[in-house]
Amino acid sequence: MTKSIMKSRVIILCITIVGLLSIQASCKNTKVGGTADCPEKGVEELSSILKNRIQDKFTFYYAKLKVSIKDSKSSNSFNATVKMKPDSAFSGTVKVAGILGALYLIDQDTFAYAQKIEKCYKKQSFSALTKTFGTEINYSFMQQLILGQAVGIENIEVLYPLKDKQYYVLASHDKKAFQRLDAYNLSDEEQNDIFIKYKLDCGSLQLAKIEVNVPKDQTVIYVDFKKREPVEGIDLPEETAIKIVTPEDSVFIDLGYSRASLNEPKTIKLSIPDSYSECE
Repeated sequence: MTKSIMKSRVIILCITIVGLLSIQASCKNTKVGGTADCPEKGVEELSSILKNRIQDKFTFYYAKLKVSIKDSKSSNSFNATVKMKPDSAFSGTVKVAGILGALYLIDQDTFAYAQKIEKCYKKQSFSALTKTFGTEINYSFMQQLILGQAVGIENIEVLYPLKDKQYYVLASHDKKAFQRLDAYNLSDEEQNDIFIKYKLDCGSLQLAKIEVNVPKDQTVIYVDFKKREPVEGIDLPEETAIKIVTPEDSVFIDLGYSRASLNEPKTIKLSIPDSYSECE
């Protein structure tokens, strides 16, 4: 009888401990912030803000861009236009010193362009952009980057809060995983993961910065949405700085937006004259 009572007490104690641990686990990681500049916020609230931006509904996006690209070997600047039908394709022009230099089109599978001066064209898969970004990218990445959205968030099931004095930070992995990343101590499975941090401004709750770390390619992409502007109730980028760090080099890309508009459809196309040959 005594043994039975003792056994029951042990079982009850174990259930109680497990229950308390479960409650603690369910309460864990539900808040982020907690500093003077960043008052405590719910992870779900901030997660919803990021995910809802991906779902912003508009039929067309247009903007003019000033683009600067620099690495250790060269530096180039040009003006461009972007005509985008979300989740479909975007195209535009590229001008250097006011002279039309190229036309381009990017869709779900292909990156294509035609150079007016050389009278040639090129059609490539997205793998052609791997050299620039240091890792494989897709159409969704390009679209979300241009629109100032949380790149890759649709593929993340759970967002984890990380401590930061300046921003609300939600991440694809928890604190311990990022510590293993920093210590070069990832498991074989984690080596194939993509580690992402989303940093939200503590005042406006707008997405301010993104860090994308791809361990298998030893590549880190830093995106700084330095300035935004509201267009029809949607905050779009006005100034973006991108830094891409790879084992070979670092690439710096600055984007300055102007005349951004929504829901004013324009023709998306790339016409290549028959006289053009394939670019070498």
